[in-house]
Amino acid sequence: MIPYYFWPPLSEIVTQVKSGTITARSQVVKALDLAKNEILGSNVSPTFISLHSAEALFLADRIDSQIARGEAVGDLAGIPIAVKDNIDWAGLITSAGSPRAYSKKALQTAPVLQKLIDRGAIPIGKTNLNEWAVGLTGESVHYGDVINPYLDDCLSGGSSSGSARAVAMGIVPAALGSDTGGSIRMPAAWCGIVGLRPSSNSFSLDGVVPRSRTLDVVGPLTKTLDDCAYFLGDLFLPNAKQSSISQGNDLIRIGWDPELLRVLSTDVRAAFTQWMNTLQHSQRVFFVEQQWPSLDLATQNALVVLQKEFYDDFLLMCGDVDNFSSCLGNPVLNELRNSKNLKSADLDQALSALRRFAAYFEEAFDAPNKEVDLFAVGLTPCGPVVQKDLPNAAKPLRELSLAMGATGLPILGIPLIAGVYSAESLAGVQLIGRKHHEHQLISVVKRLKKVNN
Repeated sequence: MIPYYFWPPLSEIVTQVKSGTITARSQVVKALDLAKNEILGSNVSPTFISLHSAEALFLADRIDSQIARGEAVGDLAGIPIAVKDNIDWAGLITSAGSPRAYSKKALQTAPVLQKLIDRGAIPIGKTNLNEWAVGLTGESVHYGDVINPYLDDCLSGGSSSGSARAVAMGIVPAALGSDTGGSIRMPAAWCGIVGLRPSSNSFSLDGVVPRSRTLDVVGPLTKTLDDCAYFLGDLFLPNAKQSSISQGNDLIRIGWDPELLRVLSTDVRAAFTQWMNTLQHSQRVFFVEQQWPSLDLATQNALVVLQKEFYDDFLLMCGDVDNFSSCLGNPVLNELRNSKNLKSADLDQALSALRRFAAYFEEAFDAPNKEVDLFAVGLTPCGPVVQKDLPNAAKPLRELSLAMGATGLPILGIPLIAGVYSAESLAGVQLIGRKHHEHQLISVVKRLKKVNN
């Protein structure tokens, strides 16, 4: 499917809004008009759960008035964005994709969203997601499955499904998602865009419906790497560290574990190998073979953490699981029931193991004679899931993404081969950088993209 609209770079939109060449209102009106094609009940895809025209136009008009008076506005002035519906927006309903079990009017806007609004970004609506952010497919029992923008018989990936599709289809130039075990990275890759999982503990997660308080993080989805960097700016990540970023023809060293190729399907393995060979052919990229700790074990421990924390939070927010059996889809219901017998000791043991796992990667950046600029690993063993395969999709999809997310490091999820929309190229790759060095990671990946092209 061809995107509805190709937005200019974020920096260009803001420049034009600030100069008065265009208005913030005109950008919001455009995004709202496009979003109406994919609201609940549309025959295309239920990308948006709700649109909020009055609220969005109020914010846009306020920016235009400030500019007319010669007042300063933020660095995202006039940028329409979509917001995953597990993030609070004051006065509006947050459903977490589970309207029969959890549907609450937010009293306050989540700080991570409020800071974007303060910078001039304008949310236009709430996007669809896997119920309670449980799952990586883009399915929704309650709202309908979000369809892949390029492969009509496949799903978008999740759980930030609506946010990813909204960007891929050109409805908005940027969106907010959340990532616990791949929920930004997966749909970004499957929708052919850029998704960043920032470093853990980058900012407050107040006002974000928890999946796992330890593993959760909120991050952006954008069309390009440049837009991702611009969206972050100097303010999105208050803990971000300023790095010296090399811009020349310096060799880029990428750590990887060849053993993990076995996890990939034959077609995806071939696409990943092609991606590596293309980069190495330039003689400006070198892959450093490493033997990583067991990702299977890390996945098991991460599952204990997110399942125990999810169960405890569900109990606090809603009550006993058995009282909601008729309100929840099977993926959520089964996970909650399977988590019931986990103990606090199990959680403590899993957290301790994950800290050791994360330490390996933090230390590996500076390992003697094997220093690397980033790590690379496949994102998922397969490309976008066909709807009929949903029942069997959960386990294999999380095998790579959940473990790497548990490192707490910043991770970009991108298609393996940019501009090629197939089940193999959209399987995606994860590129992992130093903790709190998001801008450096983006800069290095931009250099990789130039080499790959």
